Amino acid sequence: MSRHLLFLAILTLTFISENIFGQDKTNDVKFETLVSSTKDWEGHSLPKMKPGQPELTIVSVTIPVGEQMPVHKHPVLNGVYVAEGTLTIVLPGQKETLTLGAGKAFIEVTDKWHYGRNDGDTPVTIILFYSGLEGQPTTIYKNPDDKLS
Repeated sequence: MSRHLLFLAILTLTFISENIFGQDKTNDVKFETLVSSTKDWEGHSLPKMKPGQPELTIVSVTIPVGEQMPVHKHPVLNGVYVAEGTLTIVLPGQKETLTLGAGKAFIEVTDKWHYGRNDGDTPVTIILFYSGLEGQPTTIYKNPDDKLS
């Protein structure tokens, strides 16, 4: 099954569970779409999905107070859920940043150098959801000696 078809199947199941199985049919289980978009947080269209064996990866990251992640980029589509704290995403060389608190989610930029940082007074925990291809890296870290492009 192509990644596109898998993605459509997941969206269809989500739609069915939210719209056909009403509140009475789910024993008060509530479904809330945190984020759904064809664009990243900067407003750019998400890249087309490539054929191959899909692989979903879910990662938890904790950023201590006053710390930041290394500069990196993702060659795959991914979404982020802020479980605790407040996360700021920075695109080096650009003024625009994104700051979100606990309970918020966003669609990450693809193939753009960026990093997350914790400017708050409590640790930040984020859950990352990567949709890539088997064997493909989810994250590429920038060599500190290389210039940003």
